[in-house]
Amino acid sequence: MTGLLALPLGIAITWGLVAIINVAAFGWRLPLYLFPSEMAVTLTTAVTVALLSAALPALRFWRTSPRTLLAEEANQ
Repeated sequence: MTGLLALPLGIAITWGLVAIINVAAFGWRLPLYLFPSEMAVTLTTAVTVALLSAALPALRFWRTSPRTLLAEEANQ
């Protein structure tokens, strides 16, 4: 969800910097090129890493017996 919101927001901020700020500061514009395939790869990588980072601890807890988890909690 965050990635889907970050992409249009990032494009809007980039457009503002290129079309407004750069013109006001330097008097010239830069071309704004978008690369949808690169954005898709980046979004896919971010989602994959997020899922893996959530799945590894979940797998550990799934394999651990409730008795062991309760014993660890009592020791702390």
